[in-house]
Amino acid sequence: MSEPHVTAAAAPRAERLSPAHRKALGAAVLGWTVDMYDLLVILHVASYVSTAFFPAEAGSLVGLTATYAAFAVSLVVRPLGALVFGSFADRAGRRPAMVLAVIGAGVSTALMGVLPGVATLGIAAPVLLIALRIVQGMFVGGITASTHTLATETLPERWRGMAAGLIKGGGASLAVVVINLLVIALVALLGQEAFADWGWRVLFVVALAGSLVNYLVLRSVEESPAWVARHTARDTATPTVRPGRALFSRRWRAVTLASVAIVFTASAPYYLTTGILPTVYKQVLEMSQDAASLFLIVNVVLSAAVAVTCGHLSQRVGRRRVFLVSGVACLVLIPGLYLVMSTRPADWLLLVCGAVMVMASGAISAPLIIFVNELFPTEIRSTATAFSWNVGYGLSGLLPTVVTGVSAGVSSIIPTLIVLSAALSVVFLVLIARARETRGALNTA
Repeated sequence: MSEPHVTAAAAPRAERLSPAHRKALGAAVLGWTVDMYDLLVILHVASYVSTAFFPAEAGSLVGLTATYAAFAVSLVVRPLGALVFGSFADRAGRRPAMVLAVIGAGVSTALMGVLPGVATLGIAAPVLLIALRIVQGMFVGGITASTHTLATETLPERWRGMAAGLIKGGGASLAVVVINLLVIALVALLGQEAFADWGWRVLFVVALAGSLVNYLVLRSVEESPAWVARHTARDTATPTVRPGRALFSRRWRAVTLASVAIVFTASAPYYLTTGILPTVYKQVLEMSQDAASLFLIVNVVLSAAVAVTCGHLSQRVGRRRVFLVSGVACLVLIPGLYLVMSTRPADWLLLVCGAVMVMASGAISAPLIIFVNELFPTEIRSTATAFSWNVGYGLSGLLPTVVTGVSAGVSSIIPTLIVLSAALSVVFLVLIARARETRGALNTA
């Protein structure tokens, strides 16, 4: 992967984080939490959504696959949202783009929670669900246009690796923790039967509250200094850059495609562990809802700690070294531990297996946000980062649908996961072996 301005410069001595830095970082973490909550909530209640919106006569596996397909629809349209909101963020600023995207994502997700099911609306129910997923995908795709640039451009160099790990690992983990705590609380309050009947809908409605909290935080956040400096210094005689078109110009086409491929293969372990473990725990291993939720909470908390640690480590040893070591870990650990889980061991061993797999997936994606940011200059960074991220994550987000779709039955899900996780880890390692180090490149853009 060749890139005109990337260097391997070491990080300079750090400044301390100012209140403005902390606000920008907090807003980015909350923004990514909203993004991941809105995206993942359907996976955590997939069995209930399939019952509510898809005909029972189709069968449980078909309904589950259809639910994953509804999830995937949102991922497919995210790149379009990335281009629209990314271009807006590059021209008008990171902050206003983030405000619009966060509110839009919250409203569209909440509407899914009040949408009547197939028993009431017939075929219109799944059609409307998919329509809302399309709208949600546009806004969620736009969130990354700012969450992935606002903090990294605002923070001093030394803190950028840590920030990348905190946004990616902390934001995603916080979303999963909130989802599972809500599940536990609602089941305890309503009972399993009422939760399965209608209580799961509360999870979608709560998304609006998360968006409002993020909006209130954003009101006190300053615009990215890098964007302000570039916008102020822009020569009025110079033609305005069109970010969406620039991505596919001769200069940036190869970098964009390589960035998409790396994001796809680095995010694949996330969807092949955290993304599908709720189904593995409940459908394959037949665990109770409470036990599955507790296991998932433990998994993602540990994953967040690993992501922050590995993100910070990438600031010291480089993004590429962290990618290579964690890629090998995913290649060995995820298939091996799924093999152990297929034997249905004791609960404590299931917990350990899930936790280690999720930590490996957290490590491999820890430097990903800052790595992609460092590939592109300020004037196209929001568009480029959001597009690369959403296309890559859109492809990897299809993996749960692929897994359930190609599996002959529920018992075939784990063998499919073993093959896919191993193959994609190998591809990732090949891509990173050919990539250049990017640490410090944001300062030259």
